[in-house]
Amino acid sequence: MGTELVQGPDAGRQLDAEDETLEDPETGATVRRLTSNPGSDDYHLYFTEPMWYDDGSKLLFRSNRDETWGLYAVHLDSGAITQLTDLPEDVGGITRVATEPTALFWCGRRLVSLDLETLAVDVLYVRPEGYGGSVIGGTADGERAVTAISEEVEVDRDTETRDEWIAELTAQEPHSQVLSVPIDGDSDGEPTVHVDENRWLNHVNASPTRPDLVTYCEEGPWEEVDRIWGLNLETDETWRIRPTEDGESVGHEYWLADGETVGYHGWQGTRDDHDAFFGQVRYDNTDRREGSAPDIYTHYHSNTRDLVVGDGTHRTRGPAFVLLWEWDAGDEAYAPARKLAGHEWASDDDAHPHSRLSPDGTHVVFDSTMGGDGSDVYLAAIPDDLEELPRLN
Repeated sequence: MGTELVQGPDAGRQLDAEDETLEDPETGATVRRLTSNPGSDDYHLYFTEPMWYDDGSKLLFRSNRDETWGLYAVHLDSGAITQLTDLPEDVGGITRVATEPTALFWCGRRLVSLDLETLAVDVLYVRPEGYGGSVIGGTADGERAVTAISEEVEVDRDTETRDEWIAELTAQEPHSQVLSVPIDGDSDGEPTVHVDENRWLNHVNASPTRPDLVTYCEEGPWEEVDRIWGLNLETDETWRIRPTEDGESVGHEYWLADGETVGYHGWQGTRDDHDAFFGQVRYDNTDRREGSAPDIYTHYHSNTRDLVVGDGTHRTRGPAFVLLWEWDAGDEAYAPARKLAGHEWASDDDAHPHSRLSPDGTHVVFDSTMGGDGSDVYLAAIPDDLEELPRLN
């Protein structure tokens, strides 16, 4: 595979606004539907990744409205949309470098940087044949792209349940690496390998403030792995973050805005008989804080420990609402959850909300198929006083 990659003529194409403003019928919250293109699916970036840019005026999302999966931006003041990529293969694993107007993604086997102002693309690295690539991270100094690659092994996803094929893939111990490459392209495509093991490694998250710190995960059934790992890119030291005891499971890790605290969720017990929780811990496994959660199948996000957003769950299991928890300093505990907006998440096969707080903590972005024609991106406004929102019973 050649390293040359050229944008097509539709990069930079301007599209009309598709947004509409709604009021949630149960909570009264203002919810803005940002995308509504018929016949396509639109998703914001994965909840761990910074997606607002240009001083918070634009939001990145991916869409298959143009035959291949591409990267787009919605201008939040007007609702207008800009197509950012016009490339020959799907883009995925997308992130934005927190300190630079740069996006990083996979295009086929190529790891690509995109200048969000000029829309110029640069191929940084090409992964080996027979390996898949995970979500990418950009270090806080804007100098390196970090990711994991893993040997592709055969599992039958068509006939096996998700839990079954994940267990089977884990048991095959695929060769995996956590690696980094310079974003300026000076490596000539040669990565620095920081972790090299025969176990399924995935999803590298870069600290938004510490260029030396990333997390990566050991994939597999959460009951059978210590999922959350820390890595120092300067020394290659690795360690467990929020280690689990027998009967404990944690995952879906993310960085808080301070770049030293890691959020997650999990459960004690079994999948069928559990006490679910969400929490945060410092990267060195100190200063742990946790709160009660309504279900184990969900995601959580927070900028600080004072306010946490969660997906609730899909409606066959419990509350199909974006939920908010506020820290009560007097009680030294999280207050009972408040409902922000319904998302009508129907099942594991439906679009997951993947709720994430905006950098200023005033909005929550989430995905939903409740508009009736594929997945769309929604933005819910958080009231100044959370007591205006109904409590979760």
